[in-house]
Amino acid sequence: MARLNHLYTSQKKVRGKKISTKSPHNNFTLVGYAISILAGLILFQIFRWQVIDSESLKLLASEQYQSSGTQTASRGKITAADGTILAVDQPVWDIFATLSTDETERAKFFNEKDKFVTEVASILGVEKSTIEEKITDDFVYVSLAKNISTDIKNALAQDEIFGTGTAGFGLYFENKEQRVYPNGSLAAHLLGFIGKNAEGEPLGQYGLQGYYFRDLNGSEGYTYEEKDSAGNVILTSEYDPILPREGKDFTLTIIPNLQTKVEEQLAKGVKDTRSKSGSVIIMDPETGAILAMANYPTYLPAEYWRISEPWILKNRAVSDVYEYGSVQKPITLAIALDAGTIKEDYTCNDKTGSLDLYKETGYLDLKGRFIYTWNKRPNGVLNIAGIFAKSNNPCAAKAGLTVPLPTFYSYLQAFGIGQFLGVGLQDESTSYMKPLEQWTLLDQITASYGQGISATELQVVSALSAIANHGTRMRPYVISQISDEKETIDIKPQVLSQPVSKEVADIISKDMAEGVQQDAFGGLAKELKNYKIAGKTGTAQVAKSDGVGYLDNLSNATAIGFAPYDDPKFIMIVKLEEPQVSTYASYTSVPVWQDIFLAIKDDLEIQKGN
Repeated sequence: MARLNHLYTSQKKVRGKKISTKSPHNNFTLVGYAISILAGLILFQIFRWQVIDSESLKLLASEQYQSSGTQTASRGKITAADGTILAVDQPVWDIFATLSTDETERAKFFNEKDKFVTEVASILGVEKSTIEEKITDDFVYVSLAKNISTDIKNALAQDEIFGTGTAGFGLYFENKEQRVYPNGSLAAHLLGFIGKNAEGEPLGQYGLQGYYFRDLNGSEGYTYEEKDSAGNVILTSEYDPILPREGKDFTLTIIPNLQTKVEEQLAKGVKDTRSKSGSVIIMDPETGAILAMANYPTYLPAEYWRISEPWILKNRAVSDVYEYGSVQKPITLAIALDAGTIKEDYTCNDKTGSLDLYKETGYLDLKGRFIYTWNKRPNGVLNIAGIFAKSNNPCAAKAGLTVPLPTFYSYLQAFGIGQFLGVGLQDESTSYMKPLEQWTLLDQITASYGQGISATELQVVSALSAIANHGTRMRPYVISQISDEKETIDIKPQVLSQPVSKEVADIISKDMAEGVQQDAFGGLAKELKNYKIAGKTGTAQVAKSDGVGYLDNLSNATAIGFAPYDDPKFIMIVKLEEPQVSTYASYTSVPVWQDIFLAIKDDLEIQKGN
């Protein structure tokens, strides 16, 4: 028995160490723990799949049998009256160098790297260093050039730089659409441009492209498809693609030949007179169609970002409100004639070269206050044509005061002063004419000769066009047609108002023409006397932007006229902002008006005769 005990004891000792024994129950416990942990992990994963990641997993699964995509719509083009393309989209390409991580492919490329750099740089027309610095030893994908023409892209794609059959190796081409302007800056302020919004998406800004961006841009198409395991499309009731809607095309009333000549002469005139800016509008008074509209300084719509002064981007002919001066006088005399408060043979005897404001209004605060002729000299007895020729402020005011104030105010509204025209340009604004109840006789006096009353250049030419068009004022418009694949909309001339009768308008037209013969346009416009031109100048002080009153030695100079005066084919307004060579329109805007007229008279078939 002792031996047995000895043997039992010796089995429990190995080299002086004890071997512990475990109960089988402990092993079962460990296995249970492991199973519980595994079950917990499985439950957590099921929870994550079913709840946390359910949407992404559904999307992943749907991608196995569904596909969707968008289709880009073509942006509409803009053309002039004769079909000349002014703005259109064309395909351009971004060029990339690209390689995989395959060692054989990379070795093939880098063995001929110098040849690749030389060929690509030559075709792109850039320095070799421009390409070489981008082709690093570890590059995989790098941009080489942006907005490249299709011809250059094709030259690169067909060039077998690495030998026969290697055309396009190492290159990748990404297609996109770019807005281009084939005639450069022509009609830039009418067109506006396609810029970017805060998210970097295309956005029309200024001009027609700003106002009609949604119509020009169209809308993207959308497709939804279900596929079988082989990738074939299954036609189901849900398969209902939304086709892209192409952008609308716009045809303008602008005549490119006239527009070009106007822009050239305007640029010259602004420089010669050292004006801050200049604007011109030429309109057909019979229809309201705008034949030319220009501003200087101008810009290239394709490179709008190069302009450092934002105001240059504005179409100042429709955006800037200003006091337009004595071009108001024909309107004032027309109002008095139509109201019946003066007759066709009306005369005014200017004995002093001034008008006593207290005497005319009875306002005590106007004692000792006067308005004057431009040189403070009396002009004597003047008929209507003489008032225009001398641009006599006191006589215009006296004629205006013959009309009751409420009636005078209503006539101004009928001529469109303070009325929004809606020509379809994003930067168009309107003047503000304070309510009638806030007007005084002093307001009526100053408004009679165009001071203290304001309008945009477009509103002024619209108002005077009523006189040119025998008393009928047409809505100005610059778009003659809008079309897409479904419909074509032709814009028709539209009557806005009939502020005065035909008889009155024709009397004023004739007197304006007689005024030109009496030097209403000044001594620098002698050439104009050979034509049947009715015209008027306006020189107005520049109102202070931060308070009451006017800036010293600064003016806005306006000249407006139409021909032939008895059957006008056009009416043109020229405005120069703050000319430096003189404050008077006869020395600044009139020479520009004359230069433009002489440049376009043959195009408009204006014959000599007076």
